Order: sequence, then structure tokens, then C-alpha cells
Amino acid sequence: MADGIRAVRVAERAGAEHLGASLYEVQPGEEMVFHYHVQREELLIVLSGTLALRTGDGWEELSEGEVVAFPRGERGAHGYENRGATPVRVLVASEQNGPNVSVYPDTNQVGVFDAGRTAERRFGALFNVADAVSDYGGKAEIVPPAPPPRRR
Repeated sequence: MADGIRAVRVAERAGAEHLGASLYEVQPGEEMVFHYHVQREELLIVLSGTLALRTGDGWEELSEGEVVAFPRGERGAHGYENRGATPVRVLVASEQNGPNVSVYPDTNQVGVFDAGRTAERRFGALFNVADAVSDYGGKAEIVPPAPPPRRR
């Protein structure tokens, strides 16, 4: 589950080692927190329903069948919510190429998660950026979300 959203990790169940794919059922009022991945590209496909998507450009509505790519880094910042009255189903595919470093701009946090399969993970934690120092000894800061690349 992600933020209380029901999920099935279909790629993991199929035996994939370097590719992630999860089927999410987003109930009315549920949301996926706004975030971006430092090292992972993702692809979202709306299978049924209408989903409100937030990117660095703001909010937009996605209809059934729409596909959106989220590149690595701040240009791939995204979150979503179901503002309708019926469940929305989405499929999210992602790289599984190493530890997952996720950035949460709204809460000023960074998450670091082991690259293992869910049941085999040895580490996963959120860190408050305000408690950190940068590698140069100054105050650490999150790179803010940026507008995504234009869709064709």
C-alpha cells in the first residue's frame, strides 16, 4: 500500500528483477503524495476512471487510457488523487536499478529505500532535510520540482 492506496506489485509477482510495475486502486479521496525519484524513471497509465495529476506545472485531469512519463529528478515530480466518486485504477512501471532515493518537496523530506524486493528489504527511512547539512557544510536544500518535459 502507498499512502493507504491498495497496490499489487505485478512485476515482482511475475519475477522481474530490474523492472517494477504496480497496479494501484485509488479510492475516492485517496492520494499519492507529491514526490520525485532521483534515480528512477516512471510511467503511469490510467486503466479506468479519471485521475487528478500534479506535476511541476500544477494540476491536470487524466482520463482512461492516458499515459504519462516521469523522468528522473525534479522534472519528474508527481502526485495524484482521486477526486471522483468511483475508484480509479492505474498501472505504474518503474526502473529498479538501485536504491530508491525519493524527494518529498511539500514536507522537505528525502526517503532512502533498499533496492530489494519488498519482503527482502533491509532498509527504508525518511529524513528531514532541515536536520541535514550539505556536502559543503552549509544548509541542505531540496531541488524544487520543475516543469515536466512536453508530452507529444
